[in-house]
Amino acid sequence: MKSRFVNKVLSSALALTLAVTILPGCKRVTADVVENKIEYHFANHNAGLAYGEIEVRTAEPGKYQLYWGDDRGNKLTYNGVSFTELTNITTTESDLTATYKILSEYTVIPQDADKLMLLDSESNTICTYDIPEEKKFSEGTVSYQFGLMSDVHYNRYKDFSADDSVPAFNNALKFINDQGIDFLGLTGDLSSHGEKEAFTKFKTAMDKYPKMTVYTCMGNHDVSGINDFNKYVNTKKTTDKNIKNINSNGVDFVYEKQGDIFIFFSQTKWSYNSKYSQLLEKQQLNWLEKNLNTYANKNVYLFFHSYFALENGDVTNAVGNLKNPGGYTYDLTYTFGNDDEKRFRNLLNKYPNVTMFNGHSHWAYDQQKYNPNLNIGNINGKKSGASIVHLASVSAPRTIEKDSAQRDENNGKLSQGTVALRYKNSTVYLSTDFIAGKYMAEASYICYDGKKGTPIPAIKTGTSKIKSLGKVKKISKKSKKYKVLVKYKKVTSAYKYEIQYSTSKKFKAGKTKTRRTNKTKYTITKLKNKKTYYIRVRAYRYQFGERVYGKWSKVKRLKIKKK
Repeated sequence: MKSRFVNKVLSSALALTLAVTILPGCKRVTADVVENKIEYHFANHNAGLAYGEIEVRTAEPGKYQLYWGDDRGNKLTYNGVSFTELTNITTTESDLTATYKILSEYTVIPQDADKLMLLDSESNTICTYDIPEEKKFSEGTVSYQFGLMSDVHYNRYKDFSADDSVPAFNNALKFINDQGIDFLGLTGDLSSHGEKEAFTKFKTAMDKYPKMTVYTCMGNHDVSGINDFNKYVNTKKTTDKNIKNINSNGVDFVYEKQGDIFIFFSQTKWSYNSKYSQLLEKQQLNWLEKNLNTYANKNVYLFFHSYFALENGDVTNAVGNLKNPGGYTYDLTYTFGNDDEKRFRNLLNKYPNVTMFNGHSHWAYDQQKYNPNLNIGNINGKKSGASIVHLASVSAPRTIEKDSAQRDENNGKLSQGTVALRYKNSTVYLSTDFIAGKYMAEASYICYDGKKGTPIPAIKTGTSKIKSLGKVKKISKKSKKYKVLVKYKKVTSAYKYEIQYSTSKKFKAGKTKTRRTNKTKYTITKLKNKKTYYIRVRAYRYQFGERVYGKWSKVKRLKIKKK
């Protein structure tokens, strides 16, 4: 009787086991337990975008890892460099299912990724998920690569002789060079406080790679050393045929690579969190606006050190910053609503063909757990303006514990940057762990090119013509000085007119006075007797914040000769 009961139970168990369906690509760990399974719920149908939720069910409780895999079932690599795990998964006896949500909607399914692989604690592949053909990366081949780094900060971490930034930056440069990358861009903060020693250290590091082009803007820690910065940093720019424009300050310039435009735009002031604080000069913004217009029909990468708040002023959810549950957030933020910030923001909203890189906060890429937008996003919530990409520090990527009020600098422990892959219509940003020598799968993104525009042609202002000089009269009965009324022809679209009068035929400085008015006549006063004056007029209007002058009128000669 007992024997018949046992046989019946065994037969039922066997039948149940055979009835279990095994999903394609998944392996059973044992024949009599629940199968391992990966389900991927994509948030959209866009090829190459990983955004969505991944549900994992395991046959046994334990710690697991998800990796991108190639068509042979190996962990994915790019150019010989491995990707880190996409995430770690833990299941328990009470719950053999775990769900992982991709944090950023920009997260990329990398080139050549064919499947998602579930590995156990001994690195055995126990289950795979085949990425649907329509979701695989489909941007074509890489046109070129470039490196991205920020916040080297020589001399800030340890003393000058044991500077943690030296080995960190040297190691990162070696990685970039080994990848065959010949162009590297940085968003500033090479120094601790603008000291010459930092800039010479940077030059020494660069000199080891003479075939690599390395350019950077200035960050807030560099601004006090602008003269040494110009002397030792970006030394190639004066002879580089790919440099298209250099601002008069020497630190803002335009570089072109394979038809794409790279603008290095330096903040020249350290002034944060004040109603009157500014990071930029008005002339700089004029220069930037003019160049953004010139290259409105191209793909533009803009390097600038500090990050922008969201359009409502929130800095804690902006690209480049965060707030942990303990309430800590980075303090030196670009002051929202100040004149230079507003104008800069308006330009970024106007030109969607721009991608801006920032640094400043140092936050490590994995800190996106506190802000899914930390590493990549847009200048506005509608995603109709410039894209923005945050760069972690190459020397000290900061992290913070969940409930801590004190950040960890991690100098000597972490070193991060980005390798950018340029495709025909997009750029992929592979966040890079330089110490491990790997690309970070959870923080690698794709950004599609923004809409390009048509450059506005340079405007012209017409030539002025003096119609008449009035009678010379005394300013008053008792005065010994004279006045004269100048009338001139109206110039179409003129904003104002500039009148110059001088005792020098060549209008030399010190002997020349300039006056401005929006009227077509002006009374020159305080003229001296027995003096000869030379008078001329020109009209001007504005474009890109700068005056556009017309030609000077013919000079009128006036001799004051009164008894």
